[in-house]
Amino acid sequence: MSDFFHIIHPPNFDKSAPEDDTDRAARVELQMRLYQASITLWKNDLVYVVHPANGVRPDLVEVTDAGRAALG
Repeated sequence: MSDFFHIIHPPNFDKSAPEDDTDRAARVELQMRLYQASITLWKNDLVYVVHPANGVRPDLVEVTDAGRAALG
C-alpha cells in the first residue's frame, strides 16, 4: 500500500527544501499517518498480506471479506 502514498499525495515542495521546511514536515506527518492506517487495516483483519515484501517489491495485500463488508 505504501507505494501509492506518493501517488495519492505527491510532494508539494522542492527536493532541495530543508528538512525543517513546513511543507516537507507536513508530508512526512501525512505519510506516517498513512503507514499507521495501513497497519491498523492489517491488525483489524481488513487486509492480509498475500506476498511479503522481498527487497524488490513491497508487501502485496488484498482486502479480506471483513474488509469488503466494512466498505459495503
